[in-house]
Amino acid sequence: MSEITAEEKAKAIKNLVAEMKLYNNPQELEDLKKLIRKNVPFSMRGYFSAYLYLKAEGSLNSRRPRPRSQARPVEHNAKNPDGTSLYINVGRQSRATAKDLAAFICKESGIESSQILSIVFKQNFSFIIVDNKVAENVVSAVNGKEFKGRKVKMSPSKEKSAE
Repeated sequence: MSEITAEEKAKAIKNLVAEMKLYNNPQELEDLKKLIRKNVPFSMRGYFSAYLYLKAEGSLNSRRPRPRSQARPVEHNAKNPDGTSLYINVGRQSRATAKDLAAFICKESGIESSQILSIVFKQNFSFIIVDNKVAENVVSAVNGKEFKGRKVKMSPSKEKSAE
């Protein structure tokens, strides 16, 4: 299957708007609009429209997404077989994203983004799992640097004690 370009999507959206203006039952549209206003939070209406477009286009996969509460657990221990888990004192409260954090770590330590295996972004801190070979280099390169006006503290994650 070929990917649909942004121009093609824009053209399809313009065609849908034109069809909507010519729809012969405006009261039905008004009733649906009221239901959407009542059931979809204001901040989510743009996403809702995009989701409906993707669903109509047929590009959504049929598998339903897993609710966040049932997400796969991520281990944060330092003995992860695939990599080493590192603690960093940067989280959502720093007004950053996981992408910003990954770019910062790559820039400061000189590692490739593929060497960052995962990032678990919490409110006040994060766990970054990096390739075992570069863990020490990342800690020494990033520790003490400044990220968005905050001095960064990074260290290997401590193992959770078995209770």
